Amino acid sequence: MGSMWLSVLVACTGEVIHHPDTAGESPVAGFSISGVDPSSGPESGGTFVRIAGSGFSTATAVKVGGQPCASTTLLSSTEIFCTTPPGAVGEVALTAVDGTDEASATFTYLPAEPDTGDTGEASPVITDCLLEEPLALSDEEYQYTEGVLGRVTVPGRTGFDSVPLGVEAEAGWGPAADDPDLWTWSEMAFLAAAGEASEYSGGLALEGRGTYAFAVRFRVDHGPWSLCRSAAGSFGAVEVVPDTVEEPVDYCHMQWPCDMTAPAGETSPEVYAWIYEGGVSQGAGQGVGVLFDVGVGNAGSDPESDASWRWFPMDYFADKDGLSAGDLANDEYVGTFAVPGTPGTYAYTARASADDGLTWTLCDLGGDSCNLGGSSDGYDDPGVCIAE
Repeated sequence: MGSMWLSVLVACTGEVIHHPDTAGESPVAGFSISGVDPSSGPESGGTFVRIAGSGFSTATAVKVGGQPCASTTLLSSTEIFCTTPPGAVGEVALTAVDGTDEASATFTYLPAEPDTGDTGEASPVITDCLLEEPLALSDEEYQYTEGVLGRVTVPGRTGFDSVPLGVEAEAGWGPAADDPDLWTWSEMAFLAAAGEASEYSGGLALEGRGTYAFAVRFRVDHGPWSLCRSAAGSFGAVEVVPDTVEEPVDYCHMQWPCDMTAPAGETSPEVYAWIYEGGVSQGAGQGVGVLFDVGVGNAGSDPESDASWRWFPMDYFADKDGLSAGDLANDEYVGTFAVPGTPGTYAYTARASADDGLTWTLCDLGGDSCNLGGSSDGYDDPGVCIAE
């Protein structure tokens, strides 16, 4: 039996592996367990237990707390090894099974000891941190700004040319009145050593127009965050402006009416127009950043350069389907204009902007007959207004 330890076979299903071959052994009278070593282990399982007893030659299973051992190895008729499965804290039965016979002892599951992380070393602390620059910036929404610099000092960790161990840095922005923990935060990258401190650089992932506050923050070894302001003790200020559109809107259409007759100097009948702008007009409700005007001017003139044209705001009216029923791809607007005071024939049209009025696209009728086509490339088919 002195060579039993040379090649132990392990079963991971609870089945007992017999090693070495015990078929030629003289059975020991009785089927019993005389000892378990160790008799306790963590609730997570994984304890390698030696079970001593008799009659183990034909054992078929070992269970702890009713669950099969994670692995079980039979060394002889008097010795079995078992790796405990996970279990509930407390004393449970450890049972060897041989057909209908059972032999029992006890095993105690112990609660897991918390990992305090105490290494005997002094805990690292942030002794200083600062939002360096800039203290004010402006950028378009949906942009990621760059160039926000922050500095942190952690004695023994910072001030070296390599990334400080365990130090994390973020730049964040949000409403000045809000809890900064609720702001939008983005990771900053190590930049360089600065005396006993380390500098980090990062940016802000902007969205939503308006003026906001921003700051940087640091933490070490996953501890609490330290919020860092400027040397004057203030947050930075960031203005988020509309995203500039360098091309016309995807599509707009002055749909009705195609012509009108109205009293000179009075208010015109209602004019309807709609817009399709990818990522803006689709779905229920008004697209963000969309403006619509209806204008009137001298017939045959250029609405973008002729001083006779006057523009009047239109209001969001409803959603309008596009290529498929129910897709709500377009936004429809309605408005009126002041009919010129001098009787005559005039042109009228609508114009659309998807960037809060920074750029405009003129919207025509788009065909020789009313309610056809539209504009994505210019202006060539206005409505006709006869002022009487």
